Amino acid sequence: MAPDTNITEWMPALPASTSASPDATLSVPIEGMTCASCVRRVERAIAAVPGVAAAAVNLATERAEVRFDGTPALAAVLGAVS
Repeated sequence: MAPDTNITEWMPALPASTSASPDATLSVPIEGMTCASCVRRVERAIAAVPGVAAAAVNLATERAEVRFDGTPALAAVLGAVS
């Protein structure tokens, strides 16, 4: 990921009030990653969000699979990588 890349461009526009149900899994498209370092950075940022149990980012498919152990706001997940 280039230092000047705007991460907010990677994420789809979702309503700020959208939230996931408890123990849900969300698949989020992520664009603009170019290396394993980008993947790890995004995984760490998402995993740090309260209510997120795990985050796995796939460079080839440009998707993040996010598993929740609570009911976090999706806006917080999106904000973690912006």
